[in-house]
Formats: sequence, structure tokens, C-alpha cells
Amino acid sequence: MKLSLLLLLLLLLIMYSTALSPSIDCGIIGCGPSGLALAHSLLAEGHTVRVFERRDEFRPVGAAVFLHPFALNSLRKVSPKLESQLLEASTRIHTLSFRTLSSGSEGFSFSLENLQDSERVFGAPFVAVRFWDMLKALKIGLPEDIFRFGYQLERYEQHDEGGVTLHFQGKESVDVKYLIDAGGIRSRTREQLLKKNDERIPRLRATFSVVDRDSLSTALSRESSDSRAAETGELAFLAGDNLSVVAMGLDDGGAFWSQTDLGADPFDPIAATDEDLKKKLADDFADFPSGVKALVSATNFEDAIETSVCELPVTWKWGEDDVTLLGDAAHAQLPALGLGVSTAFGDVEEITEQIRRRGLNREALRKYESKRKISCAVLQLMSRGMFYLNGVSANQN
Repeated sequence: MKLSLLLLLLLLLIMYSTALSPSIDCGIIGCGPSGLALAHSLLAEGHTVRVFERRDEFRPVGAAVFLHPFALNSLRKVSPKLESQLLEASTRIHTLSFRTLSSGSEGFSFSLENLQDSERVFGAPFVAVRFWDMLKALKIGLPEDIFRFGYQLERYEQHDEGGVTLHFQGKESVDVKYLIDAGGIRSRTREQLLKKNDERIPRLRATFSVVDRDSLSTALSRESSDSRAAETGELAFLAGDNLSVVAMGLDDGGAFWSQTDLGADPFDPIAATDEDLKKKLADDFADFPSGVKALVSATNFEDAIETSVCELPVTWKWGEDDVTLLGDAAHAQLPALGLGVSTAFGDVEEITEQIRRRGLNREALRKYESKRKISCAVLQLMSRGMFYLNGVSANQN
């Protein structure tokens, strides 16, 4: 009788312990590049995953990004198949050109025409990819049931016995064993970790878009016969009169471009209408080459994005207990060196390595943080310095 009672109590204790333990190993905040890559990594290691995204659905977002070879090397170490999927969606960069404009005429310029050798030298190519194409490529192979859309994290609750409860705006709470926030510059996890509203620092006003093939061809035909705009595989930088322009042609015949207005107050209101933005850019580019003006006139301004680009202060605290940060949530930086997504893939590589070696636990999270914090802080400061140098270049009249 006593033995039976003891066995019953033991069974009840096991059932109670199991009920307290979350069935989800890891909750990932953010359905961006790093969040998707991390989901692949954790699933491959046999962990259960939920990806929480504040948007209501998986839909087109962003313009295009530039990826350094080390980004693809990092992705390969996470998953060679994932790297292959991303490369298939990308355009390889073979030339980098830079020109300054002085009173409408060309000033200092240089060109690097052997970037196609980067795969031999660095192990991977320099590439550019539409942001939406990148997300679609990284989502291939992920089960649909791991995603939760329309989930905006409000706060998390760390439990003494381990595990984290995630509280969402207008949604049910979810219990997970570990929380990895890859939600970007708006991270609520970061705010809670640092116990303050770590205010974003606006630095410059930027506009960016992707132009489709037919619109670009029509716009170029209206310009002089020698117009060139965003040659396929050429990453072109132009600077002058407080403006910095980046453009590149893509393999599908379209092109992406971005403009940073170094003279604008980043706190100025965003253009009220598409027509207001189009007129502003036409005025800005009045003295730029006809190929650049063709990019603007070919743009569908419903898809153009005007925003104030911000950075976050360098922080040395990325996590505690069962919680950590990844990507822009940990080290948001200015886009002056094109390092944002590339650095985030480096984070995914390191946290994957630590989890493979130590398991998904606190030790792995702390080791990942210690390995990445210093190098990411250096890159943040380098990007800030390059931002100021770009300002100098754009004002060489």
C-alpha cells in the first residue's frame, strides 16, 4: 500500500514537472534574415521552434541589400543548402565604382573591376539581392506551423526555475525554454534587458527602392542615347552636393538604388505624398547624370521608402539567463559599410556553433555573446566613422 502510494506521488510529481516545462525549446522574435537562418539551424539540431513576427503576414518588404563574402561563408557553416538558396536569388557583383560630382561635372573617381575574383580569394562572392527575394529564399524548407504572425512582443518574464514567458500585445502568452530576439532595432527585449528605453539615434534621411526592368528601359529611352544606369553586377557609388547615391543592376533586369541626403535634418517629416517625394528627388538629382535621373523617374513611388536611418548605442549587455539578442537588436549600425545583414549572419554562425558544441543552454548563449560583442562594437564604430567620411566626400565641390 505504501509502495503504491509512493509510486503514485512520484508519478504526480513527474507529471507536474512536465506540465511546468515549456514544450517549445526556443522562441525567436523576428521573421527577418537572421531569424529565418536561426530557425533552420535550431530545427536541424532537433529543437522545437516558434518564430514570432509583428507583421500580419509574410509579405514583400524592404528594397535590396549588399552582402559581403563573409556573410555567405557564415551562412554556409550554418547550412550549405541555405547558402545555395540565397545565392540563387542574388546578383554577383563584379565591379565597384565610385565617383564624386562637382557642380554637375565628374570629379574624383575610381573603379575596382576584379571583384569576381572574391570567391577565389575570400571563399564567396560579393552579392546584392532584393530583400524580399532574400527572405523567400531563407524561408524555403521551414515548416509553416512554426510561424506566428501578428505577434508583437510586449515583454518577457524570466522564471527562477528556468524558462521564459512571452507576453504579446493582444495575444495569448507563450512559454518557451529560451528566447532569442532577432527583431531588429525596435527590440522590446533589448529595452527590458537594459532596463531603459534605449532610444534610437536618427543620423540621416534616406530613400530607397527597386525598379522593374520595363520601367527602367522606358525611362532610359527618354534620356540621351549614352545614358547608363545601374549596370548589371556593378555596384556604383556617386557623391556630391550633400547627396550620396548607390545603384546596381540585378540579374532580372531591374535595379535597386538608394539615396542618402546628408544635408537633411533626420527629424524632418517624411514626404506627405508619393508626388511630394518624387518632386523632392527630381530637385535633388537635377545636376546628377541622366542615368541616375532615369532611375528616379522609373520608380513606382508606392514602393519607395523614405525614412530616417538610425543606430543604437553600443551595448555590452546582450542577454541574461535564458534570453539573448541577435542581429540589429544587439548592434544596429548605420548602413555606410553595408554590414547590417552580413554581421547578423555572423551572429547566427557563432550561436549555431556554440549550440552544436554545448547544447541549447545558458552556457552556449553566454559564450556566443562573449565571442561576438567586441567585433560587433568595432564594426558599429567603423560604420559611424564611414558615415562621417561619406559626408565629407559628398561635399567636395
